Amino acid sequence: MRSFIIAVAALVATGGPAMAETKAQNGWLTLSAPTTQHHVVFDGAVWRCEGDTCRSTQVKSLPPLRSCKRLARELGPITSFGYRGVTLSEAQLADCNPVQVAKTPAASEVAAAR
Repeated sequence: MRSFIIAVAALVATGGPAMAETKAQNGWLTLSAPTTQHHVVFDGAVWRCEGDTCRSTQVKSLPPLRSCKRLARELGPITSFGYRGVTLSEAQLADCNPVQVAKTPAASEVAAAR
């Protein structure tokens, strides 16, 4: 019994699992242009948007680049992205954003421009 009490006291003194450092659970992003959406639900997390900035207080443990790509499809080009403590680099942001395909004007648009 005495050794059990000593073991519990040692666990409490060292902090145990309750004092373990936790990784950030939030996410944030900045868009290239302001969005008109006030919130977006993505993989069960609510992203609240104001102007060109969106934040979520609780996001799932997914690969940051995958999450960025899916949010970019929903909201538009992203200029900065942080997810669970990871901030994407410029090269990763280039991979994140959807490729803008140049639109070929229709014959009627060309005629109207003349």
